[in-house]
Order: sequence, then structure tokens, then C-alpha cells
Amino acid sequence: MTDDNGIHDAGEPRPHAARMPQSGHGIASFVIALVSGLVVLASIVFSALIVASGDPEAHVAVFGLVGLVMCAFLALSLVGLVLGLIALRRQDRRRTFGAIGFGLNALILVGTVGLVLVGTFFSHSNS
Repeated sequence: MTDDNGIHDAGEPRPHAARMPQSGHGIASFVIALVSGLVVLASIVFSALIVASGDPEAHVAVFGLVGLVMCAFLALSLVGLVLGLIALRRQDRRRTFGAIGFGLNALILVGTVGLVLVGTFFSHSNS
């Protein structure tokens, strides 16, 4: 049983954690990570399919549009990273979605930058 002094009996769940609402910043960060991750992945796959189809110079305008969309969603992922950090700093809300959103947004940003660096390295080493 719980007394007014906040001491809980062993084996009894703590009701305080169940009453805390989810952080709105954390949910927003998580949703941004899902949407941004899917769009960035689709952009990479679409670009790879265009390159594999044959003459990539014929599709320069499409590459420009795909790059612009990819940059916009990477910037959105940066916003999601900040929202996840804000959600992790709040003590009065649950931080589960904030932690997941922060991790996914960081993974999207670091993974994309790493993929660009690997692609740049291999394109210069084949020349």
C-alpha cells in the first residue's frame, strides 16, 4: 500500500509513472523520424535505380529534385533531433518517444552523411 509519504510496498507497481503523460515533443520527434527516414530511404533507392537504369545524365533534373527533397527531409530530421532532445530534458513527462525519436533522427543524419562520404570516396577511387 502507498502512504502519503511516498513509500511503496515491495512488489507493488509505482502508480506515478503510469499517470505521467507522454511528451508531445517526443511524439513529434518520433513521427518526424519515421516520415523523414522513409523519404530519405526512398530518395536513395530512387537515385540508385536511376543510375542503374542506364544514362544518368539524361535525368539531371530528376536528380536535382530528389536531392532537394532529401535535403529538406534531412533538415526536418535535424528539427526532430532537437525535439527529441527537448523531450529527454523534461522531467514531468514520459521520455520513451523522445528517446526513440532522438535515436532514430541521429541515425538518419549520421547514416546519410556516412553514405555520402562512402559514395564520394568510391567515386573518386574509381576515376
